[in-house]
Amino acid sequence: MEDFQAMLDRISNAQSRRQLWETLLEQMHEFGIKMVSYHTTGSDGLPLSIASDGFPESWVCQYIDENLVQIDPIPELAARLSRPFFWHEIEELAPSTADTERYLALLANANIGDGIALYVFGPGLQNAYVGLGFGKEFVELDPIDLLRIQSIAQAGHLKFCEIQSEKTPRPSLTKRESEILEWVAQGKSNSVIADILSISQHTVDAHMRKIYAKLGVADRTSAALRSVGSAVIKLS
Repeated sequence: MEDFQAMLDRISNAQSRRQLWETLLEQMHEFGIKMVSYHTTGSDGLPLSIASDGFPESWVCQYIDENLVQIDPIPELAARLSRPFFWHEIEELAPSTADTERYLALLANANIGDGIALYVFGPGLQNAYVGLGFGKEFVELDPIDLLRIQSIAQAGHLKFCEIQSEKTPRPSLTKRESEILEWVAQGKSNSVIADILSISQHTVDAHMRKIYAKLGVADRTSAALRSVGSAVIKLS
């Protein structure tokens, strides 16, 4: 098996999303993992997206066609636990609901075996869920290997966020828009911001509409998170 530090170095040196994805797949295969899925959470104004490799085409098509992401309990459970767990633990860990039972039944019928679920964290709440399948043969992993897998997934996600930010230009805000957004990020209402800046609330409202459009968001909380996460503004 490749040296662990060398694995991390290869992730750090990836120059594109494709190269990063292929590197991560190679590294996961060395641990006996045959299937990999990567689900961004759609936070920080980014759309939900799923990348996968090795899963049966029938299961991937069913997951997409039936919009199973709406009832899949694993990503939410992974975010709540913030630690890796095996798929066979889901029934014990997840709340028992009709949707959960339906999803687990579909998963069992797909006959794709066991695997690992884990959550990874990025800047500006750009978090993601990672699913790692063993196939039909269960893979015994000691705690050190499980930690290494989690570290590789986390390093890969951070590198993806870095590459993504380089491909997506930062929104260009005017000095006044940045000033207003800084106060928004500190929890100030539009009326309070108007008083602080000695301008009308109508003017603040107009600036906020332009800020939403530039950042691609629809509310002040998302605007603040997006701006801080992408370094559009900096909080002191």
